[in-house]
Amino acid sequence: MNMKKLTALFCAFAMTFSLTACGGAKETSDAAAVPESSKAAEGTADGGADTGESQASGDAITFPLAETKEYSVFAILNQEYDLQDNISMQTVTEAANLKFNFQSVMGADLKEKRNLVLASGEYPDMFFKAGFEANDLEKYGKQGLFLPLEDMIKQYAPNLSARLDEMDGWDYLTSSDGHIYSLPGIERQNGAMTTYWINKRWMDNLGLQEPKSLDELYEVLKAFKEEDANGNGDPNDEIPLTATDVVKPDLLLAYFGIPYDYGTKTAVIDGELTYIPTSETFKKYVEYVAKLYQEGLLDKNAFTQKHEQQGAIGQSGDVLGSFFDAGAFLTVGRDNDDDYIALTPFEDGLYPLGTGIVPGTMVLTDTCKDPEVLIAWADQFYTEEGGILTWLGIEGKTWQMDEDGNWEWIVGQGYGDDIATVRSSSTIQGAAYHPSIQPDFWFDKMSEKVDPDEVYLNGERAKVAAKGAVPLPMMRYSDGDAKTISTIKPDIDAYIDQYVAQVATGELNLEDSWDEYVATVGNMGGGQLEEIYKNTYKEAIGK
Repeated sequence: MNMKKLTALFCAFAMTFSLTACGGAKETSDAAAVPESSKAAEGTADGGADTGESQASGDAITFPLAETKEYSVFAILNQEYDLQDNISMQTVTEAANLKFNFQSVMGADLKEKRNLVLASGEYPDMFFKAGFEANDLEKYGKQGLFLPLEDMIKQYAPNLSARLDEMDGWDYLTSSDGHIYSLPGIERQNGAMTTYWINKRWMDNLGLQEPKSLDELYEVLKAFKEEDANGNGDPNDEIPLTATDVVKPDLLLAYFGIPYDYGTKTAVIDGELTYIPTSETFKKYVEYVAKLYQEGLLDKNAFTQKHEQQGAIGQSGDVLGSFFDAGAFLTVGRDNDDDYIALTPFEDGLYPLGTGIVPGTMVLTDTCKDPEVLIAWADQFYTEEGGILTWLGIEGKTWQMDEDGNWEWIVGQGYGDDIATVRSSSTIQGAAYHPSIQPDFWFDKMSEKVDPDEVYLNGERAKVAAKGAVPLPMMRYSDGDAKTISTIKPDIDAYIDQYVAQVATGELNLEDSWDEYVATVGNMGGGQLEEIYKNTYKEAIGK
């Protein structure tokens, strides 16, 4: 990659940012990075808002705009830092001749204040990094407060359009009424479930290989317990596997040979959607967990302890054989996280992945004039170079290339005396998802000096993701079905967790209690849930 183009992009953007509006979308980052004659987006978008009189309402959008356009923006603070004062945001708005007036709120207050602003009728032109979920987008979109963006995206955002085409991602942004009400964050796909970390150093101590089946996993955990895996002379201080009341043992279901969707507790098996908690697969899972618990391989506190307690145990000494967490360092600390590897999925194409598409990062309201200008402006963030700016900031000010050709943060030079401050104060990422891609450069060229734990984590996540697949298509529920799910699912899920714990601890016998358990789940509405999921799945695949 020609690194000079990374900083040149935003200088060139000030002279010419091009968008072709005809036919299919194509990446335009090369054109944008080269100061040629000005190219433009032709035509207008059917956004439903008053477009006013500007160059954006005619035949073309060219940046920088001939006259400054001003927009009101609601956004989250990143720690205490406001995007109004952020060098990266200032760079991309000034280059386009845009002025944003930010109303910024703390993350803890985001949802409450966002909803109050919308209810007041005095809401901004744009919500940026405001964390809208799918039900919020649908609700306010149907009320007419949020603009439908799909036509503007196709016409004025060729880079985003190309990304969505490549990922088959349009459906994941589209509401049940057929409209798209937000721009997405687009990430590298990772596992949809919290990662299972297992102690590689302990396996090496005992001459064991990484397990490739549930039976082999059992044997490894058994060896951890019985053979003084940490080598301190005490064969009784090892905890082979732990979990918490939130990060639960049911994460093991990702290794039970089904494409498990954790949110719905379903899997598509032989072309049919199956509700797993009442299936034979789940019965085998309960049996497996009970075996681990009763043989002392699963921590006796695994069903009740908090995540903080897991971390306290993990950092109290060399005692954990395996656990679930987003990153190993979150449980065992940064000094010991590289002792652990992410357990490789046993089969290809079954480990559940996220879509990599996060809706709700940028929303335009019906008060927004010339909304297509903001769509065209945001489209730059869906190029590799634009993604680099949102994630790393400005080359030479917040980051630089090191002697090995990798990037590293610049600290102590005016934008923060530590990495956390530089990221919070001077990049667009952080605190909430933002509209952009997560650039390959972030992963592929990250210096270990930046954060060796993050470099290691990225590699382990990629290993797991390579064996996975997205388990379900986009599931769009009717208002009635969504209400039913939200009403009955929490109680059913709590009962399922309770049953697993009761069998594991020996309070219930699996064979004697299974039929009653299945009947109880049904009586609580499990059958109704399954029917909703099945019908929605059939609609999603066009059957």
